[in-house]
Amino acid sequence: MSEEGTSPPAGAEPAEPDLEQLAHPKGTLAIVLLYAALFAAGWLAFYFLVFLPRGAPHP
Repeated sequence: MSEEGTSPPAGAEPAEPDLEQLAHPKGTLAIVLLYAALFAAGWLAFYFLVFLPRGAPHP
């Protein structure tokens, strides 16, 4: 039985890393873009529905 986490025997070449697993996950980009879209929509809604109707502050 081999134990997990042990190094390969001396002289054995390390396995090639799977480039598909090293690529950036597309789901992360989708989450970031969704967050950015929601943030922009919230900012625009606040600007047009709250700030503009109240008008600029006057001293």
